[in-house]
Amino acid sequence: MVWQKLAWQKLAWHSMGQRLQRQGRSLALGSLTLGAALLTGLPAQGAEAIFLRYGPLERSIRTSSLEALANDGTVSRDLAFYFNLAELSDLQIAELRQSLDRPVAVDGVLLSRFFYTNLGATLLEQVGAILRTRSGDNGKLALRAALIQAANSPQGLSTLNMLRALPVDMQLNVTDALAVASAVERVINATNSSVAELAALTAQQATQTPPLDYAALTDLAAPGPASVQIQRFDLTDAERQRQLYINVVRPTAWRGQAPVVVFSHGLSSSPEARHRWASHLASHGIVVVLPQHPGSDAQQVANFRAGLRQEVFEVQEFIDRPLDITFVLDQLEQLNVTEFEGRLNLAQVGVGGHSLGGYTALAVAGAEINFDHLEQACDRRFIHLNISLLLQCQALDLPRQAYNFRDPRVNSVLLINPVNSSIFGPEGLAPVTLPVMILAGSHDPATPAVFEQFRTFPWYTSDNLSLALIEGQAHVDLSALDAGLSHLLTTLPGLTLAEPEVIDRYMNALGLAFVGRHVARRPEYSLYLRSGYASYLSQSEVFHLFMVNAAVEIDQQLITPLNDSLAPVEIPAEAPEAE
Repeated sequence: MVWQKLAWQKLAWHSMGQRLQRQGRSLALGSLTLGAALLTGLPAQGAEAIFLRYGPLERSIRTSSLEALANDGTVSRDLAFYFNLAELSDLQIAELRQSLDRPVAVDGVLLSRFFYTNLGATLLEQVGAILRTRSGDNGKLALRAALIQAANSPQGLSTLNMLRALPVDMQLNVTDALAVASAVERVINATNSSVAELAALTAQQATQTPPLDYAALTDLAAPGPASVQIQRFDLTDAERQRQLYINVVRPTAWRGQAPVVVFSHGLSSSPEARHRWASHLASHGIVVVLPQHPGSDAQQVANFRAGLRQEVFEVQEFIDRPLDITFVLDQLEQLNVTEFEGRLNLAQVGVGGHSLGGYTALAVAGAEINFDHLEQACDRRFIHLNISLLLQCQALDLPRQAYNFRDPRVNSVLLINPVNSSIFGPEGLAPVTLPVMILAGSHDPATPAVFEQFRTFPWYTSDNLSLALIEGQAHVDLSALDAGLSHLLTTLPGLTLAEPEVIDRYMNALGLAFVGRHVARRPEYSLYLRSGYASYLSQSEVFHLFMVNAAVEIDQQLITPLNDSLAPVEIPAEAPEAE
């Protein structure tokens, strides 16, 4: 799916940034110039050459030189100049050579359609401000033409194929390249420092509570005793003329009143994507309701692929998604009588969501869209460093008015890789006073923790707040990736991710602990909402789980709002020509 492919291109950028960090600014100049096309999926050279400008100086790298390097390893004089300047090792040059003509599996028709969407156009505009035509114009049109042509060619989309397809030569201002490299380096440093700080705080907080022998307690990661069934209900909201369905994942036998959680799927996903996690909770007696969100789900993407929709995401979804939750709760009150023997406890319901579903859950819990804050964030350069910001900025097309989606039946919020930073901001998140648990991933390319979870943690006003991070978690379930994304992952050097089974174990345990305590209202589950439990769960794992609670003071230097801290290295919207 387009959104997932875009996110994985961001993860490739993350991998690129780690190499820039190790090699320093000279490597930033060399490998950013030569490798950005491969690692970001966006070109950095012209049809015959790329012209690099630094003040009044200009040098070029010929496309033919890159072809010779890819074909037989020949290093021409123009390449040798940059290799020496960047101090590239033989291994790095070999990696570059292998990467130049390696195709990326992508549907050319889908890519073409994506670049004509609002999201695609925004991304091209961002990159085209740095990779310009020789005349100094934004390079977005040339980039779009080359990417689409290369993707539809028999050889597929690769750096060299894209270079051959460029209709004009391109130019890259070295100052721009260094600014991008500096921004990437700062993001990588902040991420690594924040994860290390979170690990230290987890260990520190674990010592502040009496030790528990979790091995002697119930294993929350293990399936519960109840058998599980899944029921589908097709619903129609006549007022909004909107049809959707819900999957109700429930225990087959009732034991009194059943706690209920409504969980919102992410962009281009579906209710079925959370069946495994929901079934775990249902085996412990919790009913999980998974609604479809038409206009931002897998069917929307399928319709987009078929040419039946113009956008991957409808802007109205920022309004319709939270209204879907309230509508579903209303429908559940009727179904409770006719289908569930009155067993559903709908007076105090938990809500949750993944990615864009995190926005949805927060909106229903009282968060408010802050248009001024969002507009300021979207006016900055390098917003593509945070892929989710490309999505959040689409909300600026909504009518400017106060939106209140708060549903009083909601009593707690469980967020997984949530989209939330710029669309809400500190003022927009302040009304959320309910218990909140936030789960982040250290390798998340779509909603990077340093922008979307670490950054916003201090903004919540709830007295009952937890932040957990899973090392090696990368936003989506890798076992569900299509062949193209799986191929892309194999091309990323030095990238190691946690196995889905490990991630499931962490999410099953923490999800059950949070829902059990705040929705089922069972005090014994609070024993598992401690840093010590996170340490216990991951004690024998390569990829660890860290968790802290609101009482811990996070070092603000390590979670500085990066959208603000990047401002000093931003490039003007129209970079002036060198004299």
